[in-house]
Amino acid sequence: MKCNRCVLEEIPGLIVCDEKGVCNQCREHVNLVYKGEDELIRQIKAAKKQGSKYDCAVALSGGRDSTYTLLKLAKDYHLKVLAINYENPMTHYIARANIQNAVKALGVDLVSYRVKGHMHERSFKENLITWFKQPDPAMVPMICIACKTMWYNFLKIVKKNKITCIVSGENPLEETTFKKELLDVRHDTPKEVTFTKSTKGIIKGIMKNPRYLRPQFFSTMLMGYLFADPHAYGSRLYGKDITRLQLFNFIPWNEKEIITRISKELGWKYPEGSSTWRFDCKVELIKNVMYMMTVGMTEKEDFYSMMIREGMITRDQALTYLELENQVNWNGVVELLRDQGIENIVFIERTVLSNPKLPDYARAQIDQASQGLN
Repeated sequence: MKCNRCVLEEIPGLIVCDEKGVCNQCREHVNLVYKGEDELIRQIKAAKKQGSKYDCAVALSGGRDSTYTLLKLAKDYHLKVLAINYENPMTHYIARANIQNAVKALGVDLVSYRVKGHMHERSFKENLITWFKQPDPAMVPMICIACKTMWYNFLKIVKKNKITCIVSGENPLEETTFKKELLDVRHDTPKEVTFTKSTKGIIKGIMKNPRYLRPQFFSTMLMGYLFADPHAYGSRLYGKDITRLQLFNFIPWNEKEIITRISKELGWKYPEGSSTWRFDCKVELIKNVMYMMTVGMTEKEDFYSMMIREGMITRDQALTYLELENQVNWNGVVELLRDQGIENIVFIERTVLSNPKLPDYARAQIDQASQGLN
């Protein structure tokens, strides 16, 4: 059953609709409150360390929100910003071009770094295979655990440059609520404590599938856990003197303005036929499928449901967007798997297609793409 106010699917015990067909998340929603641009600028300047070359740092992925954050800080607020990019081996080539175009157009400094020893690729491959042998929606983020180690090196660069403020393009509309619920955390739990409260659920998921604990990847998993986000244990301890701010806690997120400005002023682009959301990492293609086959929806349903509750779009508009954006790019999935040396693609495909929660349209698209590949 789908909520008749937003577009979330019911998940027994987690997302539940009442007799009117309205889900618990819609019933309990509290509208976002924004602090304003003046307060953002005040906090950035208040956090600046005397003698530092930079006012703040931004994690730049080449996606829409981080690119817009850099534009606002450097061009609108005239701040001295250091852009920092983790060279994710699965970054889309258009996102890489967006990064270079943005820093060049804005005249900001860029520092890039990567994980040594192909650990990111190896961890992704092994954890993906582990997940498909025992699918669990709560454990989908495990395929990205190596990416989460990026925050340790990010903080090292920040501290080396004597920066005491990080501004991110994280969007409160994107705090996927069903992912919290799957880890036994209430959907309305503040982001600052979500990670701490999710520990029990993470451990439970690992215990169900101990293959995640392979010795050669234990250090990667530990670092990914400690530095999974700015609020994780390691990030808080190592970066205890650093102020962390989110642009969209101060100003409303406006997709039309964001895309218009970064396209015209920075030459930002995205792949033809793709959503503007999270295209920058190709892993998103397989993550969408993993969520579809286990909970019958993707993170986009959650995102658009939040926009509906905030009065930013209608339910009909959300359904139209989803019809376009939830198309399964199975050719892209297969290309990603082959690039990462994953040979048992047939096993993965069969596992996806055999799951009853997979929407019919997704099943048809995968079948059609498979016939073309064969």
